[in-house]
Amino acid sequence: MPIRPEALAFASGLSAALVSSICALFLVIAPSTATTLIGLAIHQDLSGLTPQVTWSSFLTGLLFWGLGVGLTVWFAGRLYSRIVTRAQSRG
Repeated sequence: MPIRPEALAFASGLSAALVSSICALFLVIAPSTATTLIGLAIHQDLSGLTPQVTWSSFLTGLLFWGLGVGLTVWFAGRLYSRIVTRAQSRG
């Protein structure tokens, strides 16, 4: 069954933007804890870094993650739909 890539991309992009916003809020509220958790996630010691969230960095991250994930998922949805449609036409 083909999926609607546009709807999937919109939902995924919106979800990524929301997660990015929550992450930025966490960095503002508890910078050392957030930095430690991010460091654990990427297997790096980030204890010497001081995160700074500015409106510019927040909006850039929001745009990057929202559009980046949205476009990636849109492409995956189109590819999936094409594969399923071809498989159904052969079978």
